[in-house]
Amino acid sequence: MRKLHGQMRHYPWGSRTHLAELTGRPAPSAEPEAEIWYGAHPAEPCTLGADPNGEDEGRVLADLIAADPAQQLGARCVRQFGAELPFLLKLLAAGEPLSLQAHPSAEQAQAGFERENTLGLALDDAKRNYKDPRHKPELLVALTRFDALAGFQDPRETLGQLAQAGLLEHLPETVLLHDENFCGLVQRWLSMPVEDVARRVTAVRERNHATGAALAQRYPQDPGVLIALLLNRIVLEPGEGLFIPAGVLHAHLGGLGVEIMANSDNVLRGGLTAKHVAADELLAIVDFEPIPPERLVVGGEQRPTSIEFPALAAEFELAMYRLPAGVARSEPEADGPRILLCVEGRAEVHVRGSRERLAPGEAVWLAASDAETRIFAHVDNTTVFLASVPGRLPTHVSRGRP
Repeated sequence: MRKLHGQMRHYPWGSRTHLAELTGRPAPSAEPEAEIWYGAHPAEPCTLGADPNGEDEGRVLADLIAADPAQQLGARCVRQFGAELPFLLKLLAAGEPLSLQAHPSAEQAQAGFERENTLGLALDDAKRNYKDPRHKPELLVALTRFDALAGFQDPRETLGQLAQAGLLEHLPETVLLHDENFCGLVQRWLSMPVEDVARRVTAVRERNHATGAALAQRYPQDPGVLIALLLNRIVLEPGEGLFIPAGVLHAHLGGLGVEIMANSDNVLRGGLTAKHVAADELLAIVDFEPIPPERLVVGGEQRPTSIEFPALAAEFELAMYRLPAGVARSEPEADGPRILLCVEGRAEVHVRGSRERLAPGEAVWLAASDAETRIFAHVDNTTVFLASVPGRLPTHVSRGRP
């Protein structure tokens, strides 16, 4: 077990209060704080605290894994995913909307990565769409009320909302929704001259559409505002999850959550951003079938002190434990890597006689070779998330110190 130092990411859409308040720092922060990454992603690799002998402080997690993949990741994980950590854990704090985006399937990512390599596009080229050959399924679990757009809504509901807002005459191309031709409609908006887009976005703002008006205020010439009108509006309460599989168009609008994903950087954007929008590639990977929001919202298996979310991807699973003061939870020896993140209260983690204390925002790395882990709550409502590769054994909860 090693203390894992999360890496802060500053993006314009980040919150100035969520992460500062969670970690006990003054709020508002001096600049937007969007995410804290916990993992071995090459774009922001985490460093480690000292080992049980008080040595090796500051070592990069990726280097520790590379030195002995079997010990750190376990033989099963290495066979399945190679000598890299297959997931990335984050705290995500959206103070403003994120870009409208979708992620490719594993097959699409492999083909796209090879194609762009053949074309000679550098990995850091702003126009590159595929940074690696992997897919990027994601699960976000809300810590606060969390607002998002995800998946295409039933077209009858969309047409009803547009009619109620008096927008049908301003968006005549939405007649395509009568035939559920989402692809044709999105393609038309993405290729439309900017002055025509701006006129339509102005109408959305002036008629105070429930989803579109605020976006129109921020992005007055962005076709992503129009595309957002077609998506399900989903509001998560704390403890609820939102799973985003390949091809599902989505945008996080606001809130704080814990997010876990396959360790990939492949994002195809469709608007609400100043970054590169690859319209043709986006249209090629998006799933345009309407999807009921309840198919994306994940509740998890509720137990007295935990919510265990289903393993919806081969790379990761996630559990949330909320422990009363004085309660210890045992996690048996595992055959894969784990990261334990505290988001509330005060936790103490014991492995083989060594211990680490965790405050909100702090995490530990648990190697596949680590023995049984004990998590002790010092105060009521101590809440931790355990990220792992699917395949852990049953756990045990007891009273008393570890």
